[in-house]
Amino acid sequence: MLPLPAAFAGLLRSNCPRFLRYQNYATRKRFYRGTGVIQSEKKWEVTLDHRRLKTPNGQVLMVNSEPLARAIAAEWDAQTEVITQPTMHLTSLCNTALDNPGKLTPHDIAIYFLEYFSTDTLLFYSDEEEELRKLQEIKWGPIIDWFQKRFDVVQEVSKGLEPPPVTANTRAVLAKYFLSYDFPALTAMSFGVEALKSPLLMLACVERRLDPKEAVLLARLEEEYQLMRWGRVPWAHELNQAELTARVAASLLVIHSSVEHHSAKAKATPERMSQ
Repeated sequence: MLPLPAAFAGLLRSNCPRFLRYQNYATRKRFYRGTGVIQSEKKWEVTLDHRRLKTPNGQVLMVNSEPLARAIAAEWDAQTEVITQPTMHLTSLCNTALDNPGKLTPHDIAIYFLEYFSTDTLLFYSDEEEELRKLQEIKWGPIIDWFQKRFDVVQEVSKGLEPPPVTANTRAVLAKYFLSYDFPALTAMSFGVEALKSPLLMLACVERRLDPKEAVLLARLEEEYQLMRWGRVPWAHELNQAELTARVAASLLVIHSSVEHHSAKAKATPERMSQ
């Protein structure tokens, strides 16, 4: 194995950072009539009655892409008499990325992912119910296979209570991958990881191997199995599934908007240099 850059070596030795804190708030009455989107310099802002939307810390909420700004505006436009901010995932994610209430760095979030990885839901197969284990092998196995091929690593699974080993090479590859994203994208990625309880499933979504609905179904595989055996509470299951899907979808919109912005910026650089 090649020597690790100092930054990555530090990630492999560090402990899990402080818990990430997302900015959600109590409900309040709607105080605006309309929403809008404006371009400011090379970024986009959301307006409420022509006033610029700000974060809880008073910063103007600015994002890198028009589609993301319009999606945030749509969240505000969809509110009725009462603003229910805990359901406004895009606004919450962007507020958190800008205000950074946990005072985290990209390295902190990367460490969080690396520590979480060994407890990933997909790495723990049932050792008590053979039928459930077979279902996990059928449903989760292809995602683990995809992960190994995509990142050129080897990853074992556990069939007991002990976490499976994660090699130093795998941790180094993942550290490099995570640190290739900017802070807003990493913040959004952590939001998705916490919803799915699985960095593996979130990676598959980011890489477009899975869509949010598929990822949520795989994350809830054991619960679905038990519900099929013992029954379910009407509506509660569907509501929870829809909420998780919305969280993952919001995370992906922020991540992909960030990636597309940086890709476009990188492509434009040679053109500017040649002028």
